[in-house]
Amino acid sequence: MRNTLLIIDDSELDRAIFNEIFKKDYRVLRAATAAEGIDQIRKNVLDIALVVLDICLQRGPSGFAVLERIHKLEGCANVPIILLTAEAEPEWVYRGVELGAVDFLVKPLAPVATQARIKSIILETWGNEEEQEADAPLGKISLAQAELLTQRWQKKFLSFCQNHDTTFSSYVQRLRIITSALSNAYSELFPESGLTAYDAKLISMASGFAEIGQLGLPDEIIWGGPNQPEPGRTQFFQHTKLGGDFFKDGPHEWEPLLTYCAEVAQYHHKDYDGSGFPIALARDEIPLSAQLVHTAMMCSDLADRYENEHNVFKMVYRALSLRVGSILSPNMLKAVEEAQKPLEKIFRTMHLKKRTEDVEEKMRVREALTVRPDAKAQPAKNANKSKINSFFRTQHPSDS
Repeated sequence: MRNTLLIIDDSELDRAIFNEIFKKDYRVLRAATAAEGIDQIRKNVLDIALVVLDICLQRGPSGFAVLERIHKLEGCANVPIILLTAEAEPEWVYRGVELGAVDFLVKPLAPVATQARIKSIILETWGNEEEQEADAPLGKISLAQAELLTQRWQKKFLSFCQNHDTTFSSYVQRLRIITSALSNAYSELFPESGLTAYDAKLISMASGFAEIGQLGLPDEIIWGGPNQPEPGRTQFFQHTKLGGDFFKDGPHEWEPLLTYCAEVAQYHHKDYDGSGFPIALARDEIPLSAQLVHTAMMCSDLADRYENEHNVFKMVYRALSLRVGSILSPNMLKAVEEAQKPLEKIFRTMHLKKRTEDVEEKMRVREALTVRPDAKAQPAKNANKSKINSFFRTQHPSDS
């Protein structure tokens, strides 16, 4: 059970105030420096529910540098981090969100509002106490093992992507949180589906690997995206089969995590009416895990499109409602409606403004360069093969 909060702040008074606010509900750890904070995280990685981090640490690196470092620690990529500041300057807010912070707190702390915001974020990220304690069915991977395993995979996956899309890490984090909100809502609305709290958490973990098959594609095909002309478009969608195959035939003790990863990777571009890729399955034949992630990806893309609207959720919901029966199922739309509160929070705090700009810039650079196809094809192929072959090496949860 995640019952621990960590505050990293060089102000003894602020640490004491934070402890006073939360000591009745959580175990509170306090650190005066970045080094102390990192040490506390490593010792309590499976217990920490949230980190509050002061932007302006006087001793050691800035809060932004510490934020990046925390998310690179094993098991910490999805730990929510709230930045603490005396003044919420717009450029600081934008940079913090871009680096993966989920919210800001402004000093001096207002006890009631601070309690409400932090408890809400913990609930959205980790679920309620009953869900936290939901353990694995007999013979299945535990949630703790699955979390550590997926964090190791995620770290390697993102390392392959860091020079292609600088905000992909933030996108993956947001996708997982949206998927978690939708999965929890779907589980509550449709218990007959068999989706348990345990399964919902594994599906949210699997969502981060939806695009892993793109590791097997040339860069120019990835940058072209799903709307590029043929034959690039068909080649682009080959990543769904590559991704599905990627997770097959793994160790039995990793199930059902591997199955969910394979389903998500193979069918995340599959529409409810049977259109999309791959060309197979339709309606409820499509795995529920893939439907949830497909809907989460649409929510994320639509939130980017409507980010300047007064009510982003309303615009996203309206756009999705026009696609019921074709792109998503009626039940999925109901899950979006049920998850309104956490989705509104996500849309408000997790913006990815530069993601599209980065892709467009890469496309402009690619078009400006004159490259002979035969000079680049073979190295790209070999490089991608090397990436895939190295991904699963030494990835068992018990490995050091």
